[in-house]
Amino acid sequence: MKSPEYIAHGTSSEKDAQGIQTEGFDAQEGRATVSADLLYAFKWATKQERRNASKSHSEVEEEETGRMMIMEVPDDATVDYAAHTSIDVDNESQEISGYSSKYESGRRQLAIYNEGDVNDKRESIEAAKQELKQIHAQYNEFLEQNGIEPHQAQTKADLVEAIREFDIERQTVILQKAEELEAIRIEKGKLAEPNAHIAKEHVLMSVVPTKELWGTLEGLQNKIRNVEKIDLEEFTGEITKIIQDNKENQLGSGVNVREVIGNLLRTTIEAEVMKMVRAFSMDVKRANGYQIYNRGKDEVKEKVVDKQQLTQKLEKIISHIESKDFDIGLEHVNRYLRLNVPKLLTELNKGA
Repeated sequence: MKSPEYIAHGTSSEKDAQGIQTEGFDAQEGRATVSADLLYAFKWATKQERRNASKSHSEVEEEETGRMMIMEVPDDATVDYAAHTSIDVDNESQEISGYSSKYESGRRQLAIYNEGDVNDKRESIEAAKQELKQIHAQYNEFLEQNGIEPHQAQTKADLVEAIREFDIERQTVILQKAEELEAIRIEKGKLAEPNAHIAKEHVLMSVVPTKELWGTLEGLQNKIRNVEKIDLEEFTGEITKIIQDNKENQLGSGVNVREVIGNLLRTTIEAEVMKMVRAFSMDVKRANGYQIYNRGKDEVKEKVVDKQQLTQKLEKIISHIESKDFDIGLEHVNRYLRLNVPKLLTELNKGA
């Protein structure tokens, strides 16, 4: 994919937002931490369950409102699909494995990459994460072989306490082995979680996710879901005014808010339409008897799909996109819908 010019990050807390403004944005290269989708960023800034799942170390108060941090992508960085976002489709066994949740999210969950080939970096990160998983399993197996429950040895201090009653020779062997595995883990951790940073001068806005802002974004979301005509100029003007009128928002000096928001609205439409089509594609597979997994084959993505209802949904979208005056607001997105939705209906009917 082409790297976006601007990205958004829904913070876990006000403290995180302040830190990003003063110190820049720190992330892990290849980890899904940013988005080109304003709707997605808004939800990360306001949904408590999502914010609790972040890697932030700051406390998040129950009623606290996060922030939407809007940044420009530096020339020496690229934003692309995160690691672990691909799937494998086995038509013979009718199975889909891999990372179906992130695959469906498409451009809503993106990652920052430093200079270099993104595909090579993604493969390297994924391989290192897999090796880390194997090292963790080896360590747990080693502990269990020595009569130690893994949950009792999460830190070195815990391990020392867990083996306190063992004889000195056995303690020494266990600690040496644990240190060897920890050294390997640290080294692989550097490859699995390389640092990515966006300097503070590229942080353009800190936006409070208000009800007024959501009202406009929700209107955009509804038009996307109904594949209706979107007046980009109108939405850009409304959101720009909301942001500029709210004195709680922090705007960088000289930032052209309208230009940035207009750009992000275009990538938001792209991301939401792609998510919708990919979600439909998974439902078509389910309706045709495919088993869908997530995280390799660790989780089963269970969902009952009514074939008749799915057919009606796809037919309704097709009736819109085949209309001579259809225009969602972006010509390349129009083409994407016209190309892919009829294919999904054809595939669904073939499985009947």
